[in-house]
Formats: sequence, structure tokens, C-alpha cells
Amino acid sequence: MDKGTEEQAEQFLVEHLKEFPEDVKNEIVLSLFENGMNEVIAQDSAMLAFKKEGVETMTGLEQAIRILDDKLKVLELQEKI
Repeated sequence: MDKGTEEQAEQFLVEHLKEFPEDVKNEIVLSLFENGMNEVIAQDSAMLAFKKEGVETMTGLEQAIRILDDKLKVLELQEKI
């Protein structure tokens, strides 16, 4: 099922929910809720991975800056000698 068709099916179920028997309504609502939660979890997971990668990049940059600062200090000391 392609994405457009799935969205259309969900829209149909929502629009016609009152027409289904009570037990089917409950299953539809639970399924739609689970799908929504899975989408939120996937988005949160992607955002968390992005933030983690950003932190790792920043840590690497901070380490590089410290190394360059140390090398600069060494060069400055060597010039004074």
C-alpha cells in the first residue's frame, strides 16, 4: 500500500467510524493511536540521533580546538626561547 492510499484509508475509517460495530471501532481507534505513537517515536528517535551526532561533532571540535591551542602555546614558547 503506498502512503497516499494508506492516508486515504485512515481518513475513510475516521469519517465512517460511527458506522462500525463497537468492538471494531475500538480496534480502529487503538490501531490509529498505535500508528500515531509509532510516528512520534520514530520522529523522536530521529531527533535524538541528530542531537547525539551534533554533540559528538561538538566534542570533536572542542578537542581539536584544545589541541590547536596547545600547539599554539608550544610555538609561542619556542619563539620566546
